[in-house]
Amino acid sequence: MAQAEKLPTLETRSQLDAVLKRRGFIFPSFEIYNGVAGLFDYGPSGCAVKANLLAFWRRHFVLHESMLEIESTALTPYPVLDTSGHVKKFKDVMVQDTVTGDNYRADHLLEEVIDKQLATVTDEALRAELSRLRLQVGGMPAAELAKLLTRFNVRSPVGNNPLGEPFDFNLMFTTNIGPGSKTPGFMRPELA
Repeated sequence: MAQAEKLPTLETRSQLDAVLKRRGFIFPSFEIYNGVAGLFDYGPSGCAVKANLLAFWRRHFVLHESMLEIESTALTPYPVLDTSGHVKKFKDVMVQDTVTGDNYRADHLLEEVIDKQLATVTDEALRAELSRLRLQVGGMPAAELAKLLTRFNVRSPVGNNPLGEPFDFNLMFTTNIGPGSKTPGFMRPELA
């Protein structure tokens, strides 16, 4: 079985971020107010890349594939996403570093620990169990991940600090639709 390609290291990612910022592709949003991690504004170069990607997409799908383009609202009423299963399933299980307060995806931390063990384990039964767990952790609920995090003594990747209990983090942004409304809704999940 072929192994999945490794994600870039933190060092590589921070180097890429530095180049993108230095060359005007992106800027941290609201940086002068200390900003919020994960929010970026496009600079002149970033706007040009985005415009080129959209033009390429349109050429392919609208002109060559004869599809019709629509643009819908960014808000979706609660019943739509509840029916589709997004409300219950569109979440990540997170853990918090008890010292720094940093949050991490529990399944990613567990996968890293399992990968390290798989690289050195020689017992075939243990290898089979670890391989099975490796494939399942991404879909496990918080309670099951909590047991495995304890079993494998998973700690924070920065500082080796203890981690708190796993918790569900809904990836969709919630809001109320309309002034004084009791109509809950979410920003479309692909926009989050």
